[in-house]
Amino acid sequence: MTPTADTLVPESLWQAIQPLLPTPPPRYGGRPRVDGRACLAGIVYQLRTGIPWRLLPTRQLGCGSPVTCWRRLRDWQRAGCGSSSTTRCSTSSVARTSSVARASSTGHGRAWTC
Repeated sequence: MTPTADTLVPESLWQAIQPLLPTPPPRYGGRPRVDGRACLAGIVYQLRTGIPWRLLPTRQLGCGSPVTCWRRLRDWQRAGCGSSSTTRCSTSSVARTSSVARASSTGHGRAWTC
């Protein structure tokens, strides 16, 4: 059974991480932006399981597409998220508190650590 965004990123943890993320750019049409919490759940799932991005269970997580999660991670990293110790510790605790077990120990998809 695939966990949901609510189980991977509990509300209390999301409230702690959300202010650390950059504000989304303004939208002028196109598709609605996928919720940041859902994208973070997809990122956490990928980091915890080590699966390839293309195999991310997007329907169950509600995170759009694997490319959406990958791009959001890239954008957050470029904006400086993950560089401060607070963000790294918060993201690490998300990964530790998730109910997903790591699928392999090959080192692919490591979570951020403090």
